[in-house]
Amino acid sequence: MFNRRRQPPRASDLHRCQVCYDDSVVPVEAEPIDPDRWEMRLRCGQCGTYRDVIVSNDAAKRYDQELNHGMAEIAAAVERDDRERMSAEVRAFVGALEHDLIDAGDFAGE
Repeated sequence: MFNRRRQPPRASDLHRCQVCYDDSVVPVEAEPIDPDRWEMRLRCGQCGTYRDVIVSNDAAKRYDQELNHGMAEIAAAVERDDRERMSAEVRAFVGALEHDLIDAGDFAGE
């Protein structure tokens, strides 16, 4: 697969894979190691590569915000797809009713 970003990600780009450069890296494990740092195991959703990192609280917070933003984008896309699918189903149903292809008898219990 052709990757538009040819530049390797910076080590601070926790959401980007260091191998395939995709931006689908998610945390598998995360735990604080002291009051200022986190140890994380990350996995790329594209190529499956794992990496272990130790990051500051600030870096962990930025990563959490990036993950939340990405999840909100995914949720919005799912909602749009659901609306489009349901709209198409309604149009097909209305069309079937208008052309007498179905009637109330089609919904009677047997």
